[in-house]
Amino acid sequence: MKINESSLTSTQLAIITLLKSKDITGKDFAPIPGNIHLVKEIFAIKNTDIGNQLLDELNFEPDNFGPFDETIFAALDDLKDAGLVEYIQSKNNTKIKLTKEGEHLTEKIWNKLREDVKAVITYVKMNFNHISSEKLLDRIYSVYPEMAKYSLSKVAKKYQ
Repeated sequence: MKINESSLTSTQLAIITLLKSKDITGKDFAPIPGNIHLVKEIFAIKNTDIGNQLLDELNFEPDNFGPFDETIFAALDDLKDAGLVEYIQSKNNTKIKLTKEGEHLTEKIWNKLREDVKAVITYVKMNFNHISSEKLLDRIYSVYPEMAKYSLSKVAKKYQ
């Protein structure tokens, strides 16, 4: 399946630009630690004024590990099938990263983004990408306790 810049959905754009943005160490193209981080980081972007406008196709609901929207996994699968994103197996998790082709395409897209959009995406990655899944869920639940409703996470107990 071939995906080009003009055929990307807003969720696919969010995923690849998040993968491109700098992490807390200032490194471009740092992988995302796994699915929980990916979904929660996109949730955090969606819950900004800019993100809410850009990600209108997403509608998060409380689920087993907090806010969830299956659209993200469908978008991720399409990006993987198109050869733009890959999974890297490490000892305790599966990281998500851009392929070389994905980096090339995303670099072009990133250079066209407004500075305020880049700032939101980078802020989220810098603040969430380096922390544990438990700490990430705790931060999300502390601001959005309704998202802990069905969570299986130990962290959710204090918000349920």
